[in-house]
Amino acid sequence: MENLKQAIIDSLVDYAGNEEKFLQTLDQLVEKYGDRVYPILLKLIAHLDFNEKNARQKWKEILAHQKSMSDLLNRPVSLFIAVCDFFSTVEKSFQSPKIVELDVFERTAQASNFDSLTGLYNRGFFDLALIGEFNRAKRYGGGFSLLFLDLDDFKKLNDTYGHLAGDYALRHVAELVIAEKRTEDIAARYGGEEMVVILPETHKVKSLVIGERIRQKVEDLKMSYSGDEFSITLSGGLAGYPMDASDEISLVRCADRAMYAAKAAGKNRIKLFSEDKRQYLRIDYIGDVQVNDLSESPPKDLPVKSKDLSMGGLLFLSDKAFQMGDHLQVQMPLPDEDSRLVLIGKVVRVEKFDDNYEIGISFLRLAGQMKNRFANFLSELLGVDGEENLNL
Repeated sequence: MENLKQAIIDSLVDYAGNEEKFLQTLDQLVEKYGDRVYPILLKLIAHLDFNEKNARQKWKEILAHQKSMSDLLNRPVSLFIAVCDFFSTVEKSFQSPKIVELDVFERTAQASNFDSLTGLYNRGFFDLALIGEFNRAKRYGGGFSLLFLDLDDFKKLNDTYGHLAGDYALRHVAELVIAEKRTEDIAARYGGEEMVVILPETHKVKSLVIGERIRQKVEDLKMSYSGDEFSITLSGGLAGYPMDASDEISLVRCADRAMYAAKAAGKNRIKLFSEDKRQYLRIDYIGDVQVNDLSESPPKDLPVKSKDLSMGGLLFLSDKAFQMGDHLQVQMPLPDEDSRLVLIGKVVRVEKFDDNYEIGISFLRLAGQMKNRFANFLSELLGVDGEENLNL
């Protein structure tokens, strides 16, 4: 019986704006469960009790009443208005006419869409919301980000303080996520100690600021349960459409991979997804480098501090948060020469650390004489002869 009730609730919620689809689904449920469907349906939408025979008859009368109202008014009348009018004027079972969806439907939708422990949306709602956000972004040519969060060492917390303490921690972290997200963001419990946040019309770098704010708030949170005091941290990964993925499954996978990269890097941090494979030998290279953002007109010179260097790209610190995919011109002074190496790169990594950003770029157009010149420069820094050690 509970399975049937939940199936009716799901159809009411899923097809609230599509009566034709709802009625088709209802017919399928009747084929499967018989007349037991009707008393449960009328109990849900009208809060009235009928036996199976009477409930089926009332439902037929409601559908007929809807048609007669539509014919009389010469316009479509919704099924739920017909229900309200039927039990107010024809059957006269309502003491005061009220659209029941304002009461019963809100509570059934709440039960269907929200996770009971955390108050976040549940996995089913998230899956539908993510598809909807993809469709909207594709339709209007926009983009959005997905933040994937996972509590650090949650099993250890459960083993040390008990599962009720773990539930307590989950609720408090979820409350922080809800408090720190924006109104338009959708936060859900993905499973276990994993949470996800959809950030509409938000680039990954701006999403990183939101993710960092959540991470910091969780780190600062002090919890006490049954006399035990403890704290917890979380790790997160960010991926964006259309930069990282073209469908919802791939986007979740990218955000998940970035989250695991954050775990591998020491936990308690947020990482952006990047296809940067770090395939080249990297050299510690601390020095002053000049960067020009080619997306600006005219490009502005920005002095930055480099951290490491390879044939594949450059890692540097900057006060400015560049966008993933931005094209930058990099000018590097050559030792014992008045000239500079001028290279073009694409931003493939952005991470926030305190008051600055760590920016990773992947070099483009590195060929011919410039490639040889750069390889010789790296060889001198490494103290090697030739290019065999540079993965060329």
